[in-house]
Amino acid sequence: MKIGYLGKQNSFSLEMLRRLQLEQSRDEFFAWQQGDKAPSTELEVIIAFGKVDSKEIEAQTKVGLLQMASAGYEGVNVEAATKFGVWVGSAPTTKTGNGESVAELAVLLMLAASRRLNEELAFTHGAQSRPEKWEANRALSGKTACIVGLGGIGDLLIERLRGFGMILTGIDNHPEHAPNGVRGYGHDELKVAAAQADYLILAIPGTKENENMIDATVLAGMKKNAVLVNVARGTLVDEPALLAAVKSGHLYGAGLDVVKDEPVSGGNPLLTEPRIFVTPHIGGSTDLMLDGTVKYLGEVLAKYRDGLQSAGIVNEPRKPRVHLRESPAESSVR
Repeated sequence: MKIGYLGKQNSFSLEMLRRLQLEQSRDEFFAWQQGDKAPSTELEVIIAFGKVDSKEIEAQTKVGLLQMASAGYEGVNVEAATKFGVWVGSAPTTKTGNGESVAELAVLLMLAASRRLNEELAFTHGAQSRPEKWEANRALSGKTACIVGLGGIGDLLIERLRGFGMILTGIDNHPEHAPNGVRGYGHDELKVAAAQADYLILAIPGTKENENMIDATVLAGMKKNAVLVNVARGTLVDEPALLAAVKSGHLYGAGLDVVKDEPVSGGNPLLTEPRIFVTPHIGGSTDLMLDGTVKYLGEVLAKYRDGLQSAGIVNEPRKPRVHLRESPAESSVR
């Protein structure tokens, strides 16, 4: 098959591509970045990171599958793909190691904000004197953590936070499915749950509907000295309102792996506040996720050759260019 790779060309993605090429040696691979012209119009499968617009899809008249190398597919014009008969697949967090990796980073961000790591590191490097205040650091034990989104990442985060002795709550479309020992709230109860939480952790996909869901009103209603953590998408948070809430002292701090404008730049106002700890969207960048993604994409390609759908298919073209039947293993799960 002729397989295209569309997306960022950083060390992580290039290593993933290299391993895929080794494992799929009978296939021909073509790579290009968003904004560049595709090196071929004869592609049968596109593997992508990031945005894929309708022009990219329309230009490839033989493509039957657009497979994301990540769980997120909000940058893909799924409507256009469906119109042109192209299947769109995501890489579920529970099948690639992404969920475990992001959950671990969420814990790091909680600890970094709680221990005011920016300020402590500045002291270590001699940039400032260490503030001698008893309230400078906080422990997770005994605090309430509310996870917004009880999907793959949310459930894995809950498993990890149990060991810290935290009180756990969660917000989800189906709060009745919350894990044992976790109080579930519906999305319409966001303000109620946020008002009771010491830590509000966002682990929910970003959509047009939930853009700026954490706005000035929600932030104002949060418990004083609470911490906001975002390992999902930057679009979920009203960033000027968050910065104001931290600067005013209402929030203790924040830990962010994602921001609205990525890659995060030195001019981002969030970086001016030492109590906001920012990492450059590295939640999934681990050896576990790299190994797991290569393995999962290999399984997707094998199924595609056999005319089978993979677990991450998110659309259903009425007139698909390539007919795929549901995999027996996946249908039994559903």
